[in-house]
Amino acid sequence: MTKTLLIVSGGIEAADAARRAKEMGLNVVVSDRDPQAPGFQYADSCLIADVYGPDETAAAAERFNRKIRRIDGVICVAADAPVTVATVAAKLKLPGISIATAELACDKLAMKRRFAERGVPVPWFSEVRTVQELQRVAIERGRDLVIKPVDSRGSRGVQRVAQVEDLTKAFALARSHSPTQRVMVEQYLAGPQVSTESIVIGGRCFTPGFSDRNYEYLETYAPFFIENGGDLPSRLPAEVQARVKDVVARAAAALGVADGTVKGDIVVHDGEPYVIELAARLSGGFFCTREIPLNTGVDFIGCAIRIALGEPVAPEELEPRGFTPVIQRYAFPKPGRVVSISGADEAAKVDGIAEVVVTAKPGDVILPAGDKRPSAAMVLATGSSREQALAAANDALSRLKIATA
Repeated sequence: MTKTLLIVSGGIEAADAARRAKEMGLNVVVSDRDPQAPGFQYADSCLIADVYGPDETAAAAERFNRKIRRIDGVICVAADAPVTVATVAAKLKLPGISIATAELACDKLAMKRRFAERGVPVPWFSEVRTVQELQRVAIERGRDLVIKPVDSRGSRGVQRVAQVEDLTKAFALARSHSPTQRVMVEQYLAGPQVSTESIVIGGRCFTPGFSDRNYEYLETYAPFFIENGGDLPSRLPAEVQARVKDVVARAAAALGVADGTVKGDIVVHDGEPYVIELAARLSGGFFCTREIPLNTGVDFIGCAIRIALGEPVAPEELEPRGFTPVIQRYAFPKPGRVVSISGADEAAKVDGIAEVVVTAKPGDVILPAGDKRPSAAMVLATGSSREQALAAANDALSRLKIATA
């Protein structure tokens, strides 16, 4: 009998997972509150429910499971909704992480405390309840700090204190992005940052996804951290990469992830890895759905789907078959309303370009740079070397014309 997979989120990046699930012969159910969600085009059935509403989504899934078709697995892609997935899994008795683990992964302060208790290396951190506390910490430890909401999604509200002029405004911005109105600071550690994508099977952690994060706009958009894609394979020494993977495995175990996926944000400071965050979900940005297969030949999303269904995945399936250079870059148009988009077909014809994804549409509003810099398109390039792939990515971006007014 054909199995049924529920994918929480119908966003454009999650649509890739829905498409892969269809290729695997699965019956696909997609849940999202947006009736026009891109992922719905690959769905056999659609649930209109808030991705970040655990009880709402679980109730919709339970009705579907009871009245229409049995759901065999649940997963979320490119959405920070592990609590929603864990709630659905608990209600329908499906494979997945516990609600307690999911909640821990969504609370950056609780997560850091757990890591510190279990000996997982993290930057120094502290909760700050008032502006006065923030000012005191800045005096005692210096301003080389990062302020962030305790329980927001992505980079929203995250700022580098050393480049903030008004601490009161920085505190207010961070708190405005926290559903629980909590703010924390941590030490800013200089050094290369990497994104990791891992699958945990029976407590063993496999990390075929390993990308050097590209922060070429770090000063341009200060005090905010605006990432512009990444580079695979990593240029870090093999021994450092091994230490990063070990730290990711220890962090996953500390959160209680025995079977599932984890997404790591790691900084390598003075040669040693520190965990900035570990998310108990699949990443966005097409990292797990497109970059990892291009780079390593590993069907990462396919393996993650099988884990969600409770099916076995052999360790050798997660071993890279090679390391093809892959470069991801974004197009950041000038702020304003999008009036025209051209050049996508021309960009796609550039030698070495594997993907051109235009996310903006005429009429969309590109906001000024802030704690989240809106991109309008993404290119993925490959080549025989990193330099060749980067040249292809830049060539393709130069052909994309996104006019705003």
